[in-house]
Amino acid sequence: MYKSRRQAIIKRMINENHINNQTDLIDRLAKENIKVTQATISRDIRELNIVKNHDNKGNFYYQIMNDSALGIKKRTDEERLIHALTDTGVSLTQVEFTNILTVLPGNGQVIGVLLDSVRISYTDIVGCIAGDDTILILSRDQESAEKVNHFLKQYLYLN
Repeated sequence: MYKSRRQAIIKRMINENHINNQTDLIDRLAKENIKVTQATISRDIRELNIVKNHDNKGNFYYQIMNDSALGIKKRTDEERLIHALTDTGVSLTQVEFTNILTVLPGNGQVIGVLLDSVRISYTDIVGCIAGDDTILILSRDQESAEKVNHFLKQYLYLN
């Protein structure tokens, strides 16, 4: 299946349904005979400017950010990361050459993808492993991890 067709279907699904997570989206695509991996869905989410939002009951769901919501230009990955950290960041702890970032449930994988996308230019991050609400961020050494900690901490509301 062509990427453009798959992404058009994803847009339709998100606009018509409250989709809570990537697994739900993958299952809905499978019902339409579209088989994708979690990595493909993560890339599609980033490319389509899909973010997690919540209703007044605190239930999370995916929503597409259109260009008007983003301003005249689309946000860079670093701007999206900063925005996501500001909105969903819970805690940050440095342990030797790693940082452990905790975010609101359901946001870990999206932030992990954004961290991976900025590490090309931000070389103090070697890689990360992201779960539902926790991201393990790896650096080459303790000094690099301290730089990452300082960078991320400025966007979290921590005491």
